Amino acid sequence: MKLFSLRELSQASQEPEGNPDKSEILRTKFVQAHCEKVVSLKNLMGSYPMPGEAFFLFTLSSFNAFTFIVYIIKHVGTIDELTFSTYSLNERILNSLVKWYDKGEIKQVNLSISDSIRHRMPKVYDQIEIHRKERRFGVRYCWNHSKVTLISAGGHYFTIEGSGNFSENAMHEQYLFMNDKTVYEFRRRCLLSLD
Repeated sequence: MKLFSLRELSQASQEPEGNPDKSEILRTKFVQAHCEKVVSLKNLMGSYPMPGEAFFLFTLSSFNAFTFIVYIIKHVGTIDELTFSTYSLNERILNSLVKWYDKGEIKQVNLSISDSIRHRMPKVYDQIEIHRKERRFGVRYCWNHSKVTLISAGGHYFTIEGSGNFSENAMHEQYLFMNDKTVYEFRRRCLLSLD
């Protein structure tokens, strides 16, 4: 194992149309609630990290890893690639990710998730499998407890690491929100090789 400094690294939502069903209304409300949280994230930091910058965050209220995705879409633009690793993913967040994907706001999704999701949350597992088979998501199941989100958008390479899962019970969580291509590529190689 080699320890390193960051200096060394740098050297080397719309309303639904028509007659929506109840689940569509709930998804829309969920996305709108996260857009509200995005405002508080922007107020906290003033901006997203520029290349080479990192923000360290500690949350005291309901705020989860999904909030960063909405924030990037709203303030940077379309996400070219979203790669994330999580222990847990709830149904509403999964449906919201699919909605952003279907709207073209997220072009590619890679997911590494704990294989225990099959037994813990069979309904979510079944939905993930549908999206995997439709080639919406690349999916890796593994013995996983990591929480890392990688977002490539607008020429930026964001890495978000912290304690929060992709669920709605996040409360007291910590996050590192960084914009660095070298760190992004390192974490991406790690996540895409999980088995």
